[in-house]
Amino acid sequence: MTFPTLDELVQGAERETGHTDWATEHTGTPFEALRLLADDLQRHAALNPLGEERMFRRVHEGLCARLTYIADRKRHPGLADEKIEAPIFILGLPRAGTTFLHNLLSADPANRGPRLYEMQFPAPKDSHPLGRALREQRCRESLTFCGLMDDDWLAVHPMGAERAEESVFFWEILQISMTYSAVAEVPTYLDYIYKTDFRQLYREERAFLQYLQHGERARRWVLKSPIHVRFLEEIIEVFPDALFVHCHRDTAKIYPSIANMARVLRSKYADLPPGKGAIASDYDGTWKAAYEFRQRPEMKGRFIDVRFLDFQADPLGTVDRIYDGFGLGLDPSRRAAMGQWLEADTRQRAGQRHHQYTLEDIGLTDADVDRISGDYLRAYDVPLER
Repeated sequence: MTFPTLDELVQGAERETGHTDWATEHTGTPFEALRLLADDLQRHAALNPLGEERMFRRVHEGLCARLTYIADRKRHPGLADEKIEAPIFILGLPRAGTTFLHNLLSADPANRGPRLYEMQFPAPKDSHPLGRALREQRCRESLTFCGLMDDDWLAVHPMGAERAEESVFFWEILQISMTYSAVAEVPTYLDYIYKTDFRQLYREERAFLQYLQHGERARRWVLKSPIHVRFLEEIIEVFPDALFVHCHRDTAKIYPSIANMARVLRSKYADLPPGKGAIASDYDGTWKAAYEFRQRPEMKGRFIDVRFLDFQADPLGTVDRIYDGFGLGLDPSRRAAMGQWLEADTRQRAGQRHHQYTLEDIGLTDADVDRISGDYLRAYDVPLER
């Protein structure tokens, strides 16, 4: 199979949806990004036959979702009047407990985490339970086809149509997302992404949150992605009252865990494993800028640090500390709702297998970790797990 060209992808999505308006308010049309992505997938990705089918479905569904989302926004006047107040952004390296914290905070009835099904299939927005159920089912079918409901992947990263997920899954609709680089080699496309004005990307995300919130009771949004730590300036410009929870863990544990995650995910699409040398270098280099950013006087009280070992030992106690630090109220019924989610998640994960990995698996030593990220570990007083 030859991966479709830009024109073929565009025409296929237009035929399926019946829509032709591609332009979003802040990032415009996706054609340059889509051209680079399609070219990289053809020339560099080394997709295996099943991986090609999976990637085509993922890109095609994203394009169709974009067209139906843009069309559906026109049916809902007043979206711009929706207030997105003091959202919480969860920061931190992958494998530092960010996914767990995101879903735990989203279990608070006063909070709202964007669910995976509504990021991958946001439209048509339908308040009827059957309309939501259809989009959830479509999402589950897509995840299953792409191997993301397989036991080996769920043991690495719990997923589900109804679970809160990372912002980058909505960014796929914008065709500006790091998710593609996680499953295949797309170097030209990735370079293009990091030259993008992320202020515009966050403005699109804000507009998307307004769309999701429209017609609902307004709740505090909880948003998460490892990439957010790179763009604090842009986030504050678009969400001036944002709050931040920064998760930390010993990078001696993070690096081999990232490598294992990348290996399992890449195997769903390509026979070529991710390069070992990129595991550490891809996830550093930004902590100093973030550290300096939060020293600004106006950022006082806007950041809470969460250390993995503390969070693992006492999840709800960590939640209490976050709420107290931000001056947010938490009544017993909402805390109990988070406790119920915690119990259910613990039962679900008890039956999953656990991966074993070490620094040696990726050719690193404790000394290498200290050289690469020792300054980060010391700056944030991160407990070691060695």
